[in-house]
Amino acid sequence: MITVCDISALSRWAEKDLARRLGPPLEQPEGWSLPCASSLDESVLRAARLEATPARPLHILVCAEDRRIRTPVLRNHIWSTPLPAGALYQLTPEVLLASPRFCLQQMAPRSSLARTASIATEICGTYARSPRSPEGFFRRAPLDTARDLRTYFDAARGYGAGRVREALPYVVDGSRSPMETVLVLALVLPVELGGCGLPLPALNQRVEIPPELQLALGKPYVTVDICWPGTRTILEYDSYRWHTAPRALDSDASRSEGLRDLGWMVRSVTDGLLEDDAALRLLTDRVAARFGRSLPHDDDFILLRRSLVNELMRV
Repeated sequence: MITVCDISALSRWAEKDLARRLGPPLEQPEGWSLPCASSLDESVLRAARLEATPARPLHILVCAEDRRIRTPVLRNHIWSTPLPAGALYQLTPEVLLASPRFCLQQMAPRSSLARTASIATEICGTYARSPRSPEGFFRRAPLDTARDLRTYFDAARGYGAGRVREALPYVVDGSRSPMETVLVLALVLPVELGGCGLPLPALNQRVEIPPELQLALGKPYVTVDICWPGTRTILEYDSYRWHTAPRALDSDASRSEGLRDLGWMVRSVTDGLLEDDAALRLLTDRVAARFGRSLPHDDDFILLRRSLVNELMRV
C-alpha cells in the first residue's frame, strides 16, 4: 500500500469533485505503510494517475525509517504516531491519499508559520497548485473553511497540530490564486515576521452600488478581491494574464472610479509591485494608515518583509 501525502496529495486534490467520488475517509486505515519495497510498481502509479520522476518526485508517507522506499523519484515522510481521524482516503486499491487537513498537519512541523498559513489558505481557497497547469494552479471548489479548520485543530493533538493552531488566525476563505494568498498574508502576518499586522480582510466581497451609479457600471454590485469594509479599503490583484485586454482595462478603471466616488480607497496590485520594495512600501503604508497604524521603515524591516514575500512566492 502506498500513501500519497504532502504537496503530491494537495496537487491531486485539484481534481474536480474528487472528494465526492472518493466518498468518506477510511475509518481504520490499517496497513497504510506496508509492505516495504525497494522500488515502486509503475503500473500502480499509472492506475492512480500519479507521477513520480526525479524532476517531480512523489511524496509518500511511511510509518518508520525502515519503511522508506529509496529511489530518486520519491520523497519519504515518516509518521510514527497514530493517524488522526479522517486522515486517509482510498484512491485506488493500492494507493491511499492524505486528506487536506492531514496534509496541513503533516507539513506544518517542518514549515514556517508563514508557509503553514499559506498551505491552509490554499486549502480554504478556490485553487490548487499543480505543475501540470500552465498557470501553476487549477481552479477548484474550496476543500475546507477557516472556521472548520480552527474548530478541528482546537481539539486536535499530536505532531504538527500546535503549529497549525499558530497559523490559523491568519487564514481567510476564498483566495483565488497563489499570488492573492501572498498579498493577503503579507498584509496580515505579524510585523515581527515582515507582515503588516492588519486585521483579516474579506475576499471576493460583494459591494452594493447605489442606483445613480448602476447605469454607469452596468450592474447593481461589484465583487472586489480584498476588502476591509470597516475602513472602506479595497485591493484588487491584477494578474498580467487576465488584465491586459483593452476592454478589461476599461472595465476595471470604470469600476475603480465608481468605488472611489463612493468613498472607497481602491489600489491595484500586480506581481511587479510585490517584487518592488519601494512600491510595496508605499502600498502597505497607505493601507496601514487606513487603520491608524504606521509600519517600520528601517532596513531590518525592509529585509524581513522582502524575505517574507520571497518565501510566500516560493511556497
